[in-house]
Amino acid sequence: MWQQFIDEHPDAFAFLSVAVDAHPERAAEYARPYRFPTAVDSANVLGRLFDFDVVPNGLLIDEVGALQFLHIGGFYLSRPDGRQQVEALLHADFATGDRPAHMSQESLELEVLRGQLVYDPQNSDLLAALGDALLREGHGVQAVAAYGQAVELRPDDWSLAFALGTARRQTGDVAGAVGAWRRALSLDPSNFTVRKQIWREEHPECFYPTIDSEWQKQQLAKEGYKR
Repeated sequence: MWQQFIDEHPDAFAFLSVAVDAHPERAAEYARPYRFPTAVDSANVLGRLFDFDVVPNGLLIDEVGALQFLHIGGFYLSRPDGRQQVEALLHADFATGDRPAHMSQESLELEVLRGQLVYDPQNSDLLAALGDALLREGHGVQAVAAYGQAVELRPDDWSLAFALGTARRQTGDVAGAVGAWRRALSLDPSNFTVRKQIWREEHPECFYPTIDSEWQKQQLAKEGYKR
């Protein structure tokens, strides 16, 4: 993919691939089909210099040798936002200090998960992990999308439906959250945690400012709750 991108932008930049491998001959086998040069960093000099322990990474050095951009982990051109990011870099005017928005980098956890999904996009565990990370960082809308894909891949997993509901609730979609939680409850009817989440949204007066335990008992009987 990089070779194709380079061919599409023949005069825009010079590209150097750096392989981190204690055995240069293995890197040579990988690099042989490509026309761009590949150096071998057997001693992990770049890793020590820029303090990274994951690959692939991206570095942009301008015409005077100044490092203008460093992307640690998940630097894949095959990512939907990866090509967008590289295109933005090529059109940036660093002399004016006007850095494109696409040059911002997410947390390393997100970058690594997105990178892994490039090669395994149907992995529901990776999608769930991405949803978890996005939710922790407050990216509710993106978390909904990640959990939604995971649910499609594992429709019988109550925990994924529950997580999807949690993400929807974070975005303010209460009806969508309750719908997802009801799906989770249908998959695991004895799950009291899921049931309480639904109650909190539909009967907040029974939880705030104090919890009405008697109401919960009556509601359990009304719903035919059984463990």
